[in-house]
Amino acid sequence: MRWSVMAMVVLTALAGCASNPQHDQPKVVRMSPEELDRLMPKPVPNLSLDEIVALSKAGEKPEAIIAKIRDSHSRYALTPQQIVDLNKQGVSIPVLDFMFNDQQQAIRDSLADEFTQRERKHQQEVDALRQELLMRPYPYFYDPFWGPYPYFYYPYPRHHWHR
Repeated sequence: MRWSVMAMVVLTALAGCASNPQHDQPKVVRMSPEELDRLMPKPVPNLSLDEIVALSKAGEKPEAIIAKIRDSHSRYALTPQQIVDLNKQGVSIPVLDFMFNDQQQAIRDSLADEFTQRERKHQQEVDALRQELLMRPYPYFYDPFWGPYPYFYYPYPRHHWHR
């Protein structure tokens, strides 16, 4: 008898620990691959890779090549293999670093803009809901047993209560 009671207590405790109460967790809205592809900045090679290789072979300084890339507003989505091949063809490391870092910064900027827009939209929705709640009539001091007003807001003065 004692063992069965002890077993019931242990099983009840284990069942209580194993339960998973459902809390209102915020829903995570994930981006679809199509949406992520839409957000990614597209490469714009106004100054082609062949022209960059030609400038490097001609002896241009890396700062001058970087300035030409900046002036042409070029952006490159280079693969690791392309970076290695460009380096073997004579493009200096600072130029390759700039090309890679410029693309990464464009990705960060694009995603930051998207997140800012989403956060702004979410905040507008929250503000609209908050405004809607403020506009609803709210029965202040409501008590189901004593009515909507507490005793000290009774319409007659207290000295009339005990006459």
